[in-house]
Amino acid sequence: MPRLLYLYPEEWTGRRAREVHTLETCLSMADAGISVTLVTAGRFDQQRALSALKRDEAPAGFSVVNLSRKIGPIRSAAIFGWQFSLWLRTQQPFDIGFIIHLKAAPILQRAAIPYVWEAHEIFAETPEPGSRAANEIHQREHATLRHAVKLIATSQALADALNQRYFPTAPQPFFIVPHGCAPPIIESLADPRGPFVYAGSIAAWKGLPLALEAAVRVEVLVNIIGGTSEEWVRLQAQLSQAARENIKWLPRVTPGKLLELMRGARAGLCPTLPETGSGRYSLPMKIFDYARCGLPVATTDLPSLRSLDVGDWCRRVARPDASAWEEALKQPFPKGEEARDWAILHTWRKRGEKLREILS
Repeated sequence: MPRLLYLYPEEWTGRRAREVHTLETCLSMADAGISVTLVTAGRFDQQRALSALKRDEAPAGFSVVNLSRKIGPIRSAAIFGWQFSLWLRTQQPFDIGFIIHLKAAPILQRAAIPYVWEAHEIFAETPEPGSRAANEIHQREHATLRHAVKLIATSQALADALNQRYFPTAPQPFFIVPHGCAPPIIESLADPRGPFVYAGSIAAWKGLPLALEAAVRVEVLVNIIGGTSEEWVRLQAQLSQAARENIKWLPRVTPGKLLELMRGARAGLCPTLPETGSGRYSLPMKIFDYARCGLPVATTDLPSLRSLDVGDWCRRVARPDASAWEEALKQPFPKGEEARDWAILHTWRKRGEKLREILS
């Protein structure tokens, strides 16, 4: 059984989508027969984390190590790297590392552990173009990709964009492995007479106001699940009075509780602003959550979706403006069985099996 080190050099909050992705990926690889050690910068509570995913116990090959990147009031990646090096001396050798963070790459390089890099976006496109921060991240991202023994991207569009940016004359091979979801439920939760639902981050780059203003025009309520009170206040400030009155807001919940809150929805909303660095090549995990519940989806027409073979259940909105969203939302949505059929092919377990093939 190969020994894999998944290095996650951040504190675990239990609230981030990337934490769900990381934990589900680790568990699915362990289910597939890989010995997985997840190393975090602290605060990971295994019982609580598994309970949030509706899991009673972890696979036999999965373990977690909480280190720290703090000494008193000081917090830094250097402290975490030092703690990691001390811990690593006490361990049997690992066959390979697995990372999604740029700051994890130099730690594994110093430890002489070959690593797989999984790309979710182009980090260098997130800061202001041409800024010092963008140039620094560009250099770090290029080095991270160049030293990886294998490259994974969540969509073909992202892989192509990374190659164009960093390897224009000698494109590198990327394995395409999208996100996953829990096994689809037996019956669709969709109700064609119900409200729309949005589950996930309510950060500004999501472009959520476009869909919310469009929902007012088609006279359908929207349930929003996610975000903090501060984020909710910022979102409300971007909306018309009519849109604010057309929303029911519920704070972020664990993945295990999400199912019941989406019951009776007409469709899941997935707006994104593709002109932003975080949005351009993103592949929202909520599409997979909606699909497993049998909910049709209205989503921004992202490049990442074009290699995923989504069917008519996933209605893509061509332009990021309220008029285009209004046109998309006023049309009747199909039933959710096709979405469930698609989700069967994209479970976390199948993701783990594909990663095992890549790693072997």
